[in-house]
Amino acid sequence: MIPTNKDYRNKLEIYLDSEDIEQLTLKQHPMQQWYLTEHPELTKDDCFSFPLPYLRALDEAHMNFEQKGVYRKGFATATLAVNPNDPWFYCHFLGDPVMPGSQGQDAIFQLAGVWGSIRGEIIGRPRALAGQFNFSGQIFPYSKKVFYRIDIQRFLKKKRILFFSGSIAVDRADNFIYTFDNCKIGFYTKEELGIEQRSHTYYQPNWEQVKTQQLHYINQAEQYYEKP
Repeated sequence: MIPTNKDYRNKLEIYLDSEDIEQLTLKQHPMQQWYLTEHPELTKDDCFSFPLPYLRALDEAHMNFEQKGVYRKGFATATLAVNPNDPWFYCHFLGDPVMPGSQGQDAIFQLAGVWGSIRGEIIGRPRALAGQFNFSGQIFPYSKKVFYRIDIQRFLKKKRILFFSGSIAVDRADNFIYTFDNCKIGFYTKEELGIEQRSHTYYQPNWEQVKTQQLHYINQAEQYYEKP
């Protein structure tokens, strides 16, 4: 059953477990069905979502829409269970496997984009615009858990702009390694972004070639670590 308008619009908080994250990634979650029901002029391509695992760096999240958090405007938290098999470790770099700072930075913006889409019921695809970023630590293959947090500073619904601060910690929720401030994310229609009506019309990769290339790179990394 597709949730009604009231089911999501009036919620003060939403918890997303790993199954929810996976459904949102594939654009099969009830919240996305509700979103399309509310906006019949949109297609599945327009739905808010998380990326596939190669670019997704969180596996559960908690969205709070109450007057709570640092600025009393709401907040969101998320976590990632670190696995040495995570793709960024064998990509970045050979002999120096760490999760790139840009990966954590992108996760923070992913979290903010989904928070804004649910809370503001805004039509538009989230795009990162600006922010201040400080990096003071790293996430290694032997790390256990990553903790994300964003605190909403301002949400300009009519202008479709969200401002927030945030942090990333590793292994302990208070062991901060990245901090973010004055981050800005905007929400834009596909017309504003100059995107074709359906992504299928302009994105048609050779999937067999993609799979072959990725397997080739994985094999290269495997050989590197097996033969130091």
